[in-house]
Amino acid sequence: MGKKNLSIRTKLIALFIFFVCIPLLVFGKLWYDKSTLSIERTAVDFNEQIVKQVNEHLNAYFMDLERTTFPLITHPLIRDFMKLTPDQSFERFMMTRKIQDELLQQVVFGRPEIYSFSIFSDEGISVSSSGSSLSEKDYRRFLDMPATKNYSVVGIRWHDNIPLLTITRKFKDASEYKTNGVLIIDLRLNEISRIVDQIQIGQTGFLWIADAKGQVIYHPDKSMRGASVPDWYSKQIQHLKQGAFIHSEHSSKDLVVFNKSPYTDWTIVSQVPIHELTAELLSLRNVTIWGGLIFASVVILVIGGFSLSLTNALSKLERLMRQAENGNLSVTAPEHRGNEIGNLYHGFNKMVRELRRLIEEVHTSQIRERELVIKQRESALQALQSQVNPHFLYNTLEMINSYAIVEGVMPISRMATALADLFRFSIGDSMQVISLKGEIGHVRTYLEIQKERFPYLHIEMHIDEEAISHVQAVRLSLQPLVENCFRHGYEKHRLKPAYIGIAGEWSDDRYLLRIIDKGKGMDRETMDSYNRFFLKEESEPAMKDGEDEVSTKIGLRNVHQRIRLLFGAPYGLQVLQSDELGSVIQVILPAAAGKMHETGELA
Repeated sequence: MGKKNLSIRTKLIALFIFFVCIPLLVFGKLWYDKSTLSIERTAVDFNEQIVKQVNEHLNAYFMDLERTTFPLITHPLIRDFMKLTPDQSFERFMMTRKIQDELLQQVVFGRPEIYSFSIFSDEGISVSSSGSSLSEKDYRRFLDMPATKNYSVVGIRWHDNIPLLTITRKFKDASEYKTNGVLIIDLRLNEISRIVDQIQIGQTGFLWIADAKGQVIYHPDKSMRGASVPDWYSKQIQHLKQGAFIHSEHSSKDLVVFNKSPYTDWTIVSQVPIHELTAELLSLRNVTIWGGLIFASVVILVIGGFSLSLTNALSKLERLMRQAENGNLSVTAPEHRGNEIGNLYHGFNKMVRELRRLIEEVHTSQIRERELVIKQRESALQALQSQVNPHFLYNTLEMINSYAIVEGVMPISRMATALADLFRFSIGDSMQVISLKGEIGHVRTYLEIQKERFPYLHIEMHIDEEAISHVQAVRLSLQPLVENCFRHGYEKHRLKPAYIGIAGEWSDDRYLLRIIDKGKGMDRETMDSYNRFFLKEESEPAMKDGEDEVSTKIGLRNVHQRIRLLFGAPYGLQVLQSDELGSVIQVILPAAAGKMHETGELA
């Protein structure tokens, strides 16, 4: 036995593992380690600079606010206000008006972030700008709150669903060195938002702020403002001044960098997904791309020869399959290969041979079935023909013709002669293939008899005599159609036969012959039923009331089936028109063997 061939799948897998997978894994590991270190180092340095700048901006803002409120501490009106007692109602009223008009409005003016501005003495007397929502209990709590600094940021509180940042500054009595009042400022977060939001960290990175008590002062997610810091913050940031680490949560990794301000005791935290930082490593990415291109070129050169032969074989099999799909079952694939492709070729050839055999069997059974149906209907026609002795009929018609000539009655002579020709043609084999010219001659004989019956009948033929001699037809296929025009188009509706037309023309390799009358046609449902039968032959059209069985059997359906049986599809009948204006029946016939296309003019 010869050497066993490895399968195509085994060869491709082996080549892919040794030339693609192993080198990619080694190269990818080296690239990943180097890029990760570079990302972390670059990102930490960049984000540390950002959070320090934000802290400096916030410190500058609160220092400016502290300087703005410093004149209030030493202002004479404020000192006098702190000395008021609860029983000095009038003085309290006048001084409160004066402080609001001369001091508080000036401080608030030009600073839209200030929500309210309030002053509270240890005697329980307060004065505030418009919009203050603090109660005496709040004032007392801020006054009694221990603090190491006179100026401090208390934290976030909510008023009417608005987060407010509260800042307190205590008033000191210079003579007694004790606290005798407190200044309370409620700030909106819009200024802090402006400072923080102008910093963009990657696509989805963000900054947030927490105070020394573990409360979130600012966060892009408004629902987090005023809430407690996350658990991981308490564990890794709470007691540190600055640093950086990788935080993993929900299958994502974020680089966290933080910095604590000694002035506000606030910690600025920066969070940015690690995957967004890879865009900064452009040089490393370019090296990777060029290395990948070179490596891919080597792989293509190594595997190309083998894959080319494989794809060529599969492409050839695909072309053969398409030909078989389009009906060409004579194709054959080569079977000299010894691998899976050879097995596919062998299976394809076996499949095509089996399809040919099955199609031949089905076609033969269909022909036998159609022959049986036609023979059954032909028996009815032959029974009618056998009812009259042909020789007796011919002798009788010859005697009638002789007497007519002797008496000089030529119409009788013409009718007798035409009738004899008509019967002589009719007793031939109805399955015989003849030229259309012979069939048209038989129809002319029939119409001559009808013309004697109906002198007012107008007969119109547009037929190229040379063309129809090269067209094949079935004996007795046109005369039943013309007879239907008289019986069903005119006589059935009690109309005088006025017009019969026959016209023909070439259409590619087919000859189209049309039988036309101007009587009353069938209804739309019956016409569609006939056309469905002519196209598919799935079911025969139902008979209308008044149609006798014999005429139906040797009429349209019989003619169509005999043409289809002898010539096959697409030849046969088609009802083009059938309504109150008349009927048009089209007969599709083939050209004689070996005859080139000719043109017949249709009037």
